[in-house]
Amino acid sequence: MKRGKKRRAPSPLLLRELAALEEAAAARGIQIHYDRLEASGLILNSGLCTLNGEYHLFIEKRKSVADKILFLKHQLEQEYTTP
Repeated sequence: MKRGKKRRAPSPLLLRELAALEEAAAARGIQIHYDRLEASGLILNSGLCTLNGEYHLFIEKRKSVADKILFLKHQLEQEYTTP
């Protein structure tokens, strides 16, 4: 049986920053989804899409908290028009 690596818990400072970015995204009408972006061996990229007139941001849930923060910052810097 495989044993996974034990990861250290992310710092509370990083978790607060991630929560603040998630709130900023929600205020802009962007719904965030943390999922495994893999299906039938096909690995998908994280990114923003529009579904039924709403913005949805899909993020690979296995990314580190620091990577999620960087990705969210980059996405929130973009200008989006209301669909």
